[in-house]
Amino acid sequence: MAPQNSPPHHYHPVLTNKEAAQTISVLGIRKANSKAWQLLLLGLLAGIYIAIGAHLFLVAMQAGMGRLAGGVAFSVGLTLVVVAGAELFTGNLIMVVGTLTRLFSLGRMFRNWGAVYAGNLAGALIFVALIQGAGLLSRQGVVTPLGAYAADVAAAKLQLTFGEALIRGVLCNMLVILAIIMALLSKDNISKVVCCTLPIAAFVASGFEHCVANMYLIPAGLLAQGARWSDLGVCVRNLVPVTLGNIVGGAAILMLHPNRIRQFMLLTRGKEI
Repeated sequence: MAPQNSPPHHYHPVLTNKEAAQTISVLGIRKANSKAWQLLLLGLLAGIYIAIGAHLFLVAMQAGMGRLAGGVAFSVGLTLVVVAGAELFTGNLIMVVGTLTRLFSLGRMFRNWGAVYAGNLAGALIFVALIQGAGLLSRQGVVTPLGAYAADVAAAKLQLTFGEALIRGVLCNMLVILAIIMALLSKDNISKVVCCTLPIAAFVASGFEHCVANMYLIPAGLLAQGARWSDLGVCVRNLVPVTLGNIVGGAAILMLHPNRIRQFMLLTRGKEI
């Protein structure tokens, strides 16, 4: 039984600086030390999760619910990644903090990114195959209304210039990394869901570009029009600049917070601020 005069306990949904530093340090070390097959498997799951969100975006938009509602629907993907647990390439850019604090080498970070990117692509394409096989994009050679909208989305993405796709990728992952940081700093799942939803809805509504989402959206649109799987190589026209932009945008957000980086560096070395 607690003493009668003990101060009331107040719940704080946000981690302290020390708790945040420990959480990010442990997370980064775990990611850096994971085996390649684990990264591929968890990356595959994240690819499926983001593809689910991307598919919900298509459903919401085709139903006339608007880009903001489509963005909220899309945020389901990142929520599944953060709460259920998986490895997402655009989120793992936060590992830059671990390299700056010398918790692990650049080599380990790049190893993680490569395996996770491959897993994300595999997961997204598996989900495309399932959706196509379910007849949701086309049936017996006839494009469904959802498939027609997916084709329009894919065409618009492939028409972007390299520079346009790059800049949209930068802007996108600035918001994704902010969502990841806020979710990591949150203690409970409800807070994590809110932290994932708002920035992701903002980037989708704004028309920014996310490489893992496009691993689903572009193939889905192309296959709906009757393209063969061997024709999907055209996706690199969008994925290359968007991926580069996502890397730059994520790194930019991390580097634009030097005080936060300094806190992590000091706290991971056992010093108080």
